Amino acid sequence: MILSMTGYGTGSAREGDTTVSVEVKTVNHRFLDLHVRTARDCQFLEPEVQRAVRARISRGRVDVGVTVQNSGAGGFRVRTDMVRRYLGAVDRLRDEFQLEGELDLRALLTLPGVLETEDGVSPEAGPLLELTGRSLEEALGHVLEMRRREGEALRADMLGNLDSIEANTLQIGRLSRDDAAGYLKALQERIAKLLPQGVGDPQRLAQEAALIADRADIGEEVTRMHSHIGQFRRLVDGGEKPGKKLDFLIQEMQREANTILSKSGNLEVTGLGIAVKTDVEKLREQVQNVE
Repeated sequence: MILSMTGYGTGSAREGDTTVSVEVKTVNHRFLDLHVRTARDCQFLEPEVQRAVRARISRGRVDVGVTVQNSGAGGFRVRTDMVRRYLGAVDRLRDEFQLEGELDLRALLTLPGVLETEDGVSPEAGPLLELTGRSLEEALGHVLEMRRREGEALRADMLGNLDSIEANTLQIGRLSRDDAAGYLKALQERIAKLLPQGVGDPQRLAQEAALIADRADIGEEVTRMHSHIGQFRRLVDGGEKPGKKLDFLIQEMQREANTILSKSGNLEVTGLGIAVKTDVEKLREQVQNVE
């Protein structure tokens, strides 16, 4: 199954006065690049969030935001001890480094530990982990569904490009077979015209001509390209997550297309080779977003 690496989902769960909301965003990346964002006093949630995400997603950049709200908490009170510590640190920095400027009230209130709820109540770790798990499961469900839908569209586009590559490669193969015998004959005739009568060993000249013609033959490249196309189809329709293997195959297909272009002396084959290379490049861009 093809899954896109682009996805988005949210989820939330509530128990009593506590609500946990989770937002998950995913984009393409060569490996799994996971980032979890929580409030400072909820960082104990991060290992469980990472474990759950890694169990469901294997590739891509994943950004997870966890928000905890307690609607039953009372008002806020200022921790003056923390305020003194922050202001003291500012004074020391100003004196030691001859800095100018003041710490304004708005900035002061946003610093960790300055404000706390009047009742001092914070959710217990157990219930909070359970709420986070439920919220994350909902968000990941939406993400995976979006990745699945995008993957289906991506699969259709990739197979369309693959069909074009296959058709052009078949035509290149037919033209190259027709050209091979004619190219060898023309080469032998040209050598015979350039050399005076009786000069050189005819058998040796024929062998050299055959070697030169063989170097220009693209039959092996065409055969390998067909093999890569078959492998690509099997991976796309297989049950695993094929992104990295498809990426490797694309590199091999690019190599074959470049070799065909470098060897070809036929204008029609060159045109078809350019079309193949263009479609392979389109495939490469599409594969970058496959998990």
